[in-house]
Amino acid sequence: MSRMNFYEVRFRARLADALAEGAVARLRAALEGMPGISRAYGADHDHATHTVSGDFQVEVARGMGAAARDSSRLAKEALKAAGMGDARLVELFIALRQSP
Repeated sequence: MSRMNFYEVRFRARLADALAEGAVARLRAALEGMPGISRAYGADHDHATHTVSGDFQVEVARGMGAAARDSSRLAKEALKAAGMGDARLVELFIALRQSP
């Protein structure tokens, strides 16, 4: 059995339109309920830069490349589930936190 590596992920996405009422709460809920995310740390927004951000943890059996691929997909799926499918990822931060 492969050992799992834990990665902390932060992403930021630029919105095409103004932030809708309740969008950050929907993004937070999407992250919390998204299969593949082992722990959601929250979501936020920045009106000045017209961006939203989210933080979560993933468990990956392989290395950083697999974590980046999975994290990007999960961030995009969470944005879509929160009604922000047209948001564009502009930043993705991935850090190895634990390797048993």
